[in-house]
Amino acid sequence: MNHHILKYYKVLGINPTDDEQIIKKAYRRKAFRFHPDRNPSPVAHQKFLEITEAYEILTGQRKLSIETIYRPRTKEEILAEKIQVARSRYEQMIKEERQKDERYYRNIAFGWKWKLFQLGAFYGLVFTMLLSIDYFSVSEHRTIDPRDIWYNPINHSILIENAGERFSIPDQEFWHFGRTPIRANYSYLFHDLKSVSVIISPIDKWDKKKHSYRMRDLADFDDFQLNTHLSSASIYAVFPFLHFFLIVPFLLVIFKRPTLRFAIWRLVSIWIIFPVLLFFTLSNDRIFHLFGWMD
Repeated sequence: MNHHILKYYKVLGINPTDDEQIIKKAYRRKAFRFHPDRNPSPVAHQKFLEITEAYEILTGQRKLSIETIYRPRTKEEILAEKIQVARSRYEQMIKEERQKDERYYRNIAFGWKWKLFQLGAFYGLVFTMLLSIDYFSVSEHRTIDPRDIWYNPINHSILIENAGERFSIPDQEFWHFGRTPIRANYSYLFHDLKSVSVIISPIDKWDKKKHSYRMRDLADFDDFQLNTHLSSASIYAVFPFLHFFLIVPFLLVIFKRPTLRFAIWRLVSIWIIFPVLLFFTLSNDRIFHLFGWMD
């Protein structure tokens, strides 16, 4: 390769390549640093001319010639002329980049793709509101047979086998009193097993003459002091962080802007938030319980 050409690659700070995108990126980075409007020093002006010349030669916009190689660089009129040319080249590139960004923004923020995004964002908002209602409401209590519970006293947790939900029970009274009945609390809309209530009252409150340690109805818990615990893996245990995360697409619809941040969060919504939303919609048959198909 001609050593004069190698010199231009060195000016841009890159290795020899035919990839115009790499050349363009290097030029833009250097030109932004030495542009006369940003760096008024004479050295910066001279550097800006060299960068522009290297860019034009390497992209084929100018031909390498004897005049180009041996052009004098000390005359003020030539310097002023080249500064103007370099500035125009830089401004043209910035304009092209801005137009490219505008086309990309129109492509992602308008049309049928954007309408589908809006639909998903609206559903995310509704689903999050329903989850929030379920967090503060309970529709049904059930007594769980101790035989359906797997106890782990080592890490103070229980596993409801038929529901596949694990609960951390830090109450020492519960483990001291033995395998007392446990009350399961189900959410109002999605019928999730969202929490359990355990007895922490003294064991002598049990009337053993009337009741054994079999399954009991809700009234059996009224005379006891209870502590309630959310499932450690429950969607309700991460309230409100997950809920805020799920409404990000709706916020993008409201605050739509032609910015890099908007483009990044749009991709996050499509590839992460919407799949998470779909997963929680279908898991535990939530959508079917919501419409009463599983009751």
